[in-house]
Amino acid sequence: MLRNRRIFLAATLIDALGSGLWVPFALLFLVHGQGMGLLDAGTSLSTGALLALVTGPATGAAMDRFGPRALLVTGNVVRIAAFAAYPLVHTSWQVIVVSVVAGFGDRLFWTCNAPMVARLTSGRETDRMLATQTVGRFAGAGVGAAATAVLPTITSPWAFHLLAYVNAASFAVAAALIALLPSLSRESDHQEAALSRESAASGSWRAVLGNRAFTGFCVTHMAFTLASASKFAVLPIVVRDLLHGPQWIAGAAITLGTVVVVTAQRPIVALLAHRSRTAALVGSAALFAISFALLIPVELVPLRVATGLILVTSLGFSVAEAMFGPTGTAAAAAAAPPGAEGRASSIFQLSWGLPIALAPGLLAALLSAGNALTWSVLTLTCVAAIPALLVLRKKLPAALREPSPTVAA
Repeated sequence: MLRNRRIFLAATLIDALGSGLWVPFALLFLVHGQGMGLLDAGTSLSTGALLALVTGPATGAAMDRFGPRALLVTGNVVRIAAFAAYPLVHTSWQVIVVSVVAGFGDRLFWTCNAPMVARLTSGRETDRMLATQTVGRFAGAGVGAAATAVLPTITSPWAFHLLAYVNAASFAVAAALIALLPSLSRESDHQEAALSRESAASGSWRAVLGNRAFTGFCVTHMAFTLASASKFAVLPIVVRDLLHGPQWIAGAAITLGTVVVVTAQRPIVALLAHRSRTAALVGSAALFAISFALLIPVELVPLRVATGLILVTSLGFSVAEAMFGPTGTAAAAAAAPPGAEGRASSIFQLSWGLPIALAPGLLAALLSAGNALTWSVLTLTCVAAIPALLVLRKKLPAALREPSPTVAA
């Protein structure tokens, strides 16, 4: 079982690095590599991402029927096709189609990832493996962000195409590793699918949507996802247009945040092992709220003070991210109704996908009304999550209240 966990973790780290790398690179690829306009490229990617969210419930039902392993392999194969096709796109509709396909592969991965981790681990080991995956995702995003500073000086489209092909190859390696897990022979794979079909017969959408405690947790989790999506999204605009400061301030804040998550994620999860998941999530909500509140007066203070506040809050945001990311995902996996884990995971993934998709428009509207209003709304959203978690703690004791066994970092 330990060997299986290591193989699966290696596969998902490759997946996380590739996915994280693409996020800051996608716009550069389309603008500089494919010759599209910035607005067309951004709108097309956003449209494709939103349309791909619609596939979430279908992936959940499929996981309950066929099991997470088969769907994880399928998700990687789908993304191989998508990233191999990216160098061929040149128009908005083509980008939308390919990004929908890539997004469908992402939905398959994220819907099946936590249930697969839950099958391979127990107790706080689940949190630990999810934390390691988070490190890979942030490391990939960090490499991608660094690459964006270099690649605009490269004029050959082939340099941009190469990264898309390398990304496709990385998904092929991940698919092969998951498909070749040694203990999942053809016979046991059929047994897993049969077990999943049995579970699907007892589980249903009614079991998930009628479970108010689980759906309440998913709604509450959206406050964390919005905070995560917002923490650095508007900093470059705030620094440039409101503070009229140099862009290295936002760059330094984002870099600091990435380094903190990559280096501190696993130690933080190990430190929280003696405490309940409720304590970790409440602490994360409080830290997010405090960090957002510190940015409310940033437009009214001298630039030197504002810079200090931005860097301090970057540290706070990243620690809060490390506290809630794997903890919330593990709690959702533990709280899923038996027999409907795939459907439950797809609903939980919507609590990630919707805020991330809606955040740019919401933040733009808030920031146009004022800097203080933006950070105040985000502060209050995080504060509201705290009493909600305390209520849910009583309804989901196994997932949120009981401490898990200690896991070494």
